[in-house]
Amino acid sequence: TIALTQLHAALQVPVRPIQRWSTGKVAPSQPPMIEVHSICSYRSDPTSNTGPDCPLPELSVPNHRAYSHRHGYRYVLHTELPLPDREAHYSKMLIIHKALSRRDEPPDWVFFIDCDAFFTNPAISLADVLSTYGVAGPVGPHFLVAEDPGGINTGTMLFRRSDWSLAFLEKVAENKFGIAWDQSMFFDEMLRPGLFHVRGQTDFRLAAEIALVHQAHLNAFVPPASRDWSAYEWQNNDFVRHFAGCPWQEEHCLRLMRETAPLAGSSVSSSSSSSSRSN
Repeated sequence: TIALTQLHAALQVPVRPIQRWSTGKVAPSQPPMIEVHSICSYRSDPTSNTGPDCPLPELSVPNHRAYSHRHGYRYVLHTELPLPDREAHYSKMLIIHKALSRRDEPPDWVFFIDCDAFFTNPAISLADVLSTYGVAGPVGPHFLVAEDPGGINTGTMLFRRSDWSLAFLEKVAENKFGIAWDQSMFFDEMLRPGLFHVRGQTDFRLAAEIALVHQAHLNAFVPPASRDWSAYEWQNNDFVRHFAGCPWQEEHCLRLMRETAPLAGSSVSSSSSSSSRSN
């Protein structure tokens, strides 16, 4: 019990003011090159009551594109999966790894966002989020993810292009601890070094390359999940609204999604975005 209490306390992140990249004391003036990636791939699945008629791509993809265009980010929509025989979330780590390791103009950072998550404050850039949590050029963390009462939620994630990130993603891809889908795979690899491999250390701490982010800045939930899970609930001016635990098949969830989709601004041409249909 004491160990679990210490672990939970170590993972909690207090909310803090957003630190704009351009006004940070140590941040360079040139923001990093960032790509936004998302998977919107739906097929008939009786276990989750989904199918190809899912309305989510019509709502979230224009939201993602509008936000990315505003900030000059390349947006990549994945409609086919590297692991076509598994649920879409098991392809996240492979998609991020491929983007970071490509030879032709790889990005400095990849931001992954689920198809049921929406940008809700376009005035905040991803560089602002990085600056807020200690990134300054080559200095600072390599992996940012929001904490919640269950540990983490991988509906949104930021990864730096680095050897550490590539090695970490490879470990996650090989991890067998899928009790909570990809989230438990990521979480297990985050915790394992601090729990089992550090000698002479009495208190748990995450690797220096990992930064936990408050949900207001990366992954705010909506009811009923926010209340059922005792998690942070989205408020006006938060950065991302994620409909984890609030499926589109429920009328009030779909209504909220439709209200949320326009918050990133108007949709634009696809000149700054692309789709991936290859493995």
